[in-house]
Amino acid sequence: MGAYEQTFVPHLGDAVRLATLLAIPAAWVISGPLSALTMLLVCGGTWLTRYYSRTRNEDLAGSVVLLLGGAFSVLGTYKAIDWLDLVVHGLMLVILTKLLTNMLVHHEMLPAAEDRRQAAGILLAVTSMGVLLAVLWEIGEWIGHTFINPEVGVGYDDTLGDLAAGLLGALAAALWSHGTARRSGSA
Repeated sequence: MGAYEQTFVPHLGDAVRLATLLAIPAAWVISGPLSALTMLLVCGGTWLTRYYSRTRNEDLAGSVVLLLGGAFSVLGTYKAIDWLDLVVHGLMLVILTKLLTNMLVHHEMLPAAEDRRQAAGILLAVTSMGVLLAVLWEIGEWIGHTFINPEVGVGYDDTLGDLAAGLLGALAAALWSHGTARRSGSA
C-alpha cells in the first residue's frame, strides 16, 4: 500500500521494482559484490518510493532514476560519459530529497506552511536536508574509495561538482514539494 492508494494495485513502478530486484544478482555477476550491494540499496529505495510517493507518477519517476543511477554505476557508464555523473547526482538528489520530505510530512515531522514566511522556512529546511544528503553521499563515496574499492570516483573536482549538482537537485525538490503542498491546499 502506498501513500497514494489505500490498497495495493500493481502499476508500472512495480515492474521497475522487479527489475531492480533482478538486477541484484546480475550486478554481482557483471561487477562483483559491491555492485550487488549498490543494486540492493537501489531496490530498497524503490520500495521507499512505493510507500512514500504522493502519486504513481512520482513513484515511477523516482524508481526509474534510482534504477538508472545504480545501473550506470554497475556498468561503468560514469567513466565512459563524464558529464553523466553530475546529471545523475542532481536527479538523485531531487528524488531523495523529495522522498525524505514526503516521509517527514507523512509522519507529521514537517508541518504545513500557514503563510509565506513559514513556506520560506520550509523551503530552506527542505533544501538544507537535501544538501545534507548530498554531503552524506560524498562521505559515502570517500569511504567506498578509501576502504572498499579505490575505483570509486573521488577527488576535488568530482566532489565539488557532485555537491553543486546535489544543491540544485535539493532546491528543485524543495520547490517541487512546495508546489505539491500548495496544490493540495496545505501551504
